[in-house]
Parts: sequence; structure tokens; C-alpha cells
Amino acid sequence: MKHLIARALIWSLAFGATALSAHVDSGTDPVELERTYQGALVYVPDAEEGARQIDIAELPAILAASQQPRLVVYLHGCSGIIEIAHAAGLMYGEAGYVFVAPDSFARADKPVSCRPEIPEGGLHRAVLGWRQAEAAYAVTQLRDLPGMKDAPMVLAGHSEGAVTTATFQGLPVDARVIEGWTCNAGWPEYIGLNAPQAQPVLSLVGRRDPWFRLPVLRGDCGEFMDDNDQSVVFRKPDPLYDQHWLSRNPAVQDTILQFLDQALAK
Repeated sequence: MKHLIARALIWSLAFGATALSAHVDSGTDPVELERTYQGALVYVPDAEEGARQIDIAELPAILAASQQPRLVVYLHGCSGIIEIAHAAGLMYGEAGYVFVAPDSFARADKPVSCRPEIPEGGLHRAVLGWRQAEAAYAVTQLRDLPGMKDAPMVLAGHSEGAVTTATFQGLPVDARVIEGWTCNAGWPEYIGLNAPQAQPVLSLVGRRDPWFRLPVLRGDCGEFMDDNDQSVVFRKPDPLYDQHWLSRNPAVQDTILQFLDQALAK
């Protein structure tokens, strides 16, 4: 496996956090996980519209009627399913992918993990385990649908979802896309990549992304990668050098989709 390096740094530095959540850890509660899956944002390819949003209850029938579907399990950021998630759903759907984004905020108990207006994260350290459990649950549910056991599947995420995508382990996917994360942190479980060596990984980050002002958060995922991975770091004078939502840019969308075309063709 790729390096998941433990560093003995003070946990309170990660994402600028100053306190742990007092919430009961219900991260792996099956009832809560089912809520995140049933509340998922789902987009599918559409011959007329390019892509369209559907209810997850419609998904089994659509997949059963599809020929060789490709799946994307998408993990939203700490603000939940907002504009960027819908934009990602349209991008992937128009490119022929079935897009499923579990909704972490569908939980009955959802501690605050960030303050986007500052921006500041790290307000609920255990959220990483919660999000990993949501990803695993979604992957399992999709794999259990008829004909989906061996379907090409991508794990993708933005920001907090990108941390989850980088550190996810235990269930097979075919490629990963990490947007808006450095793979560096003060909490050891947040650091590095935990993907099998043969699994292609693409990461994208702005060198001066405002979410990663602390020195402990700076860097990029490239330092944890091997030869079949790709790290894209936007530096000055590129206008994306200080942006957190990178895939808003059409050129970045092309980079993601071309990477996946090559990764899934292997």
C-alpha cells in the first residue's frame, strides 16, 4: 500500500482545530449509514440532457438497463451537498458515469466539522472515520446491485471528501480523484494515501489554497505517490493557485476525465 505515514504532531494543529466534538461517536451506526445512502445525490447519463438527477430508488432499474456502466462514488466537502456536488454530478453524468454522492448531513446526528466562512476545519476529528464508513457503505450497496460486482468504480472527493478519498481502505475501487487536499496534516490518520500501489490516483490542489494556511497542512499528495499516479499543483501565475474548487474550470474537468479514461482502460 502507499504510505500512510504517522507523524507525532499535536492533534490540535490539524485543520486549525482547538477542541474535539463531544458528540457520541455514531459514525458506523448502520441506521445512520443507511440514511446517508438513501439521501445520496444521484446523477445519471441522459441521451437528451447529457445528465439528469434521479432519486436513488430509481438507480437499480437504470443500472439494470445500462450497458457496462461506470460508477463514481463522490464524497462531498464539510459543507455538505452544495453547488460543487451538483456540478460534479453533471460533469460525471455527461461523461457517461453514474454518480452517487452519499449525504453525510442526512444523519440524525451530524456534528459540525468546519466553518466555511473563515475557512476553518478540524472541528470534529472523528469525522474522517464517519466519512470513510459512509464511503464503504455506498461502495458495498452499489456492488451488491445485480451486475455491479465488477463494474468500474471511481472514488472521488472534494476537501473533507478528498481527505476521505485519500485515506479510504478496505474495499476495492479502480481509481481515485482527490480535489482540494494536500495529504498533509497534524493528525496522523489524515496524512498520506492509502491506496494499493496498482490503483491510479489523481490529486489536484492550489499551492496557496486558503484552507491550508497552516504550515502543517502545506504540501501536496505527490510526495506519497508512485508511477501510475498524477499530482497536479496549481502555482502562480495560474489563477487556480489560491482556489479550493478547482473542477469549476473546464480545463481541470478535462484533466480529470482524461485521467479516468486512461485509468479505467487498463
